[in-house]
Amino acid sequence: MSKIAVVSDVNAGLDYLGYDPGIPVLRSVINFGEEHFVDGIDIRADEFYRKLQASPVIPSTSAPTVGEAMALFDRLIEEGYTDVIMCSISYKLSSIGQMVENLQEEYRGRLNIHVVDTKTATYLQGFIAVQAKRLADEGWPVEKILDFCRYLVDNMHAYFVVDDLRYLVKNGRLSGAAGFVGSLLKIKPVLELDREGRIVPKEKIRTQKRALERALEMVMDEIRDAKRVHIIVEHTLAEEKAKEVVRFFKENCPNAVAVELHPVTPAVGAHIGCGVIGFGYFILEK
Repeated sequence: MSKIAVVSDVNAGLDYLGYDPGIPVLRSVINFGEEHFVDGIDIRADEFYRKLQASPVIPSTSAPTVGEAMALFDRLIEEGYTDVIMCSISYKLSSIGQMVENLQEEYRGRLNIHVVDTKTATYLQGFIAVQAKRLADEGWPVEKILDFCRYLVDNMHAYFVVDDLRYLVKNGRLSGAAGFVGSLLKIKPVLELDREGRIVPKEKIRTQKRALERALEMVMDEIRDAKRVHIIVEHTLAEEKAKEVVRFFKENCPNAVAVELHPVTPAVGAHIGCGVIGFGYFILEK
């Protein structure tokens, strides 16, 4: 009889659900120069963004270690789990998923490790993990859960608008922008998480207000014909604007079964800065 655990990494924002989803996470470290904070333990979103605003330092992050992953998997074995499904941040944004994948051989015969490249981050990644956990709790077999996770990955899309592109550029998380970084820094582009899970500029726009309007137009166009969608809005120290976006979706999307609002966890915020508004959707029924 299989017993399935679902795990993720801290980038998924599961610390901010208001309840314990029962999904262990591998935690990154935020580095402000010589200061080091474990995301979700030593520092949380509100304190992190206050520090980010006041700091001249653009922070970096350190991914969870192999030892931390092995300690988690050893504990799961002790608790009687036969399988673990890891819902990982996009492979294009971090090496965490590949690191876990590399442990499959090490644990063969003791724990079956399955990794889902969610091709996203923030609570869009977290939503996939939460759905996987729900299905595991309902007794679904591993392959069916993995199929549903892959369906969600294939039927989502996210856009976001950043206030200051220096963070993405410095940390190397912005793809396809090498030729026009200088001009990008003067504008407020609409960014998207593409089908590969990369952050790429979608459209170059002069103002954040117009960029936000354009991103909303694109989402509305993409979900118009879907029967049921789940919408997630996220922000970094821009809660009032984010609440306006939530209101917009609630008033204009009769096919939305839910519109959620979440802060972005520090491990992701370190790469995008303050004042970011992002939103994405999952098409649950076409």
